[in-house]
Amino acid sequence: MNAVDPSQRVDRFRDLALSGNVEAAVRFALDLLDAGTPETTIITDVIAVTQRMIGESWLKNELSVADEHLATGVAESTLYALSSATPAASGASSVVVACAEGDWHSIGAHMIAEMFRVEGIDVSYLGASTPADALAQFLRRHRPDALVLSCSLPLFFGGVTRLADAAHASGTPVLAGGRALHGAPERARLLGADGYAENVAEGVRILATWHEFPPAIRVEPTGLLPGAALLESFAEELADCAYAKLRARLAAMASYSHRQLERTREDLAYIVRFLAAARLVDEQTVFIEFLDWLGELLQARGVPRSALVAGLEVLQFAMQEHDLAEDPILTTGLEHLAKAALAHE
Repeated sequence: MNAVDPSQRVDRFRDLALSGNVEAAVRFALDLLDAGTPETTIITDVIAVTQRMIGESWLKNELSVADEHLATGVAESTLYALSSATPAASGASSVVVACAEGDWHSIGAHMIAEMFRVEGIDVSYLGASTPADALAQFLRRHRPDALVLSCSLPLFFGGVTRLADAAHASGTPVLAGGRALHGAPERARLLGADGYAENVAEGVRILATWHEFPPAIRVEPTGLLPGAALLESFAEELADCAYAKLRARLAAMASYSHRQLERTREDLAYIVRFLAAARLVDEQTVFIEFLDWLGELLQARGVPRSALVAGLEVLQFAMQEHDLAEDPILTTGLEHLAKAALAHE
């Protein structure tokens, strides 16, 4: 193939992914492999970087969900092609890699699984959102050294716990990671994991230790904060109540399209669910980071930050009407948005 400057590899793969050209994208990755680029480098420095760029472009309203899905499909095909082209040595350790229950963002877990395989670990990759009961049956049949759980969003913290408890019931330790747990080992432990890995190299080291010295596995289910589960159960009801109040408060909503109104109501439910996720790990950062992300997303679509503030305020009223205790994390979120508004003036 013609040599491609390393700085241009991502741009080339991104163009092929967004055009849906699976054959050319796969050929491009395999040519890099033939030219001596390690598979892990192709995954981390080309495929993963491309996925992040495409996600950022969607956030800025430069690409649609359809564009994002098309590109992700090309990335998945490329990972399978790389796997077929690079047989791995038989490993001493065996793991099952899965996404948290409810988490359908599987590309990150797929990359993790493939990099573990390259490192000589026997991998069974289950993909997106495996139900806890099905996972437990699978683990009892195959008896791996560990379950490796990926969680992409705090919305799926509860799914981490359900799969961790299912793994423990079958005698399998759990190693957790992923974007929603990045840099937060305590989150992983609170949710029931026996260990946390920041990256694949760290995961390999932990798994090697566990192969020789398995961690003690907790038998009892993971204890979660009851207030978080209660709030999660009220998410749809609170969103409906807050949505009615918001329509009465924001005159601009009278000109919204049907789809914009639907998205507004969905966003209110997401706010409640992220608030519940923050409660679950007792960490306000989870909620603040979500508000920053949602504010950027809305602004890119022409929705002012004041609308987000109004959304949080009506949710406060809705929680009061449902006899739910005042939430200090929600109050902190409003204070954060007020400071952000001053900074943008």
